[in-house]
Amino acid sequence: MVQPLRAADVPAAIALLERVGLPSGAANLARYLRWQPAGAWGVVEHGALVGMVTLLQFGHVGFVGCMAVDPGRQARGLGRVLLEHAHAAGRRAGVITLLLEATPSGQRLYEKLGYVVDHETLIVSRSRVAPSDPVALDHERRAIFELDRGATGSPRDVMIGGLIDEGRGGVERTTVLAGYGLVVGDRLGPVIARDPGAGRALVDRLAGACTVAAVPAPNEPAMAAFAANGFGYTRSLRRMRLGPPVGSNPAWLWSLASSGAG
Repeated sequence: MVQPLRAADVPAAIALLERVGLPSGAANLARYLRWQPAGAWGVVEHGALVGMVTLLQFGHVGFVGCMAVDPGRQARGLGRVLLEHAHAAGRRAGVITLLLEATPSGQRLYEKLGYVVDHETLIVSRSRVAPSDPVALDHERRAIFELDRGATGSPRDVMIGGLIDEGRGGVERTTVLAGYGLVVGDRLGPVIARDPGAGRALVDRLAGACTVAAVPAPNEPAMAAFAANGFGYTRSLRRMRLGPPVGSNPAWLWSLASSGAG
């Protein structure tokens, strides 16, 4: 039933993600396939894509995203089939811990499969746009990779490198890199900072051109920084985990790259 998705399947997959109300997945799916071409699967019935899932592998960590089943095929076990297929593929490749950002409708399935909630993630947004000052960050690439690994407990170099190539951002430095932030399209994220001062400075500097961010709720300074820049609550997701903790530093995580990639 389950088959790999390729670049030619992106338009049908985007349409499915939009039908089920996953705009972040629709906006980012082509990026996920660039970063991991063998990391997306779907189910096709009568020539139509009716279900899909993605998995980005960061070392021993796998991040599940774009979990979608056509409304007419929901509650029939298709979501579980897709998710277990992604799990099996990840484990064959060495994944030990699986992470995802769960919608309320998906959380029950994930709990049945053994996922536990780590924390809440808030999607925040605003309609206004103001001046900001993002710059190219290619010269900071190695330092950004190192800081990102310290924050997330996993090697996300391919993803972060792709976002550096595509977007712009900013850094905060003392004697070492204290924080970085990336602006990709209308999204601010990821933002990673070793201390609240660096994180707040990055949000204040970069938020102007952005209208959306995904902020880990336990990081209260991050929540305050986005609120001070005019962002308001849109909806909630739940960060869920299957497997042992990955050794991340939650206080360093100010915003996600996307809800399908962490």
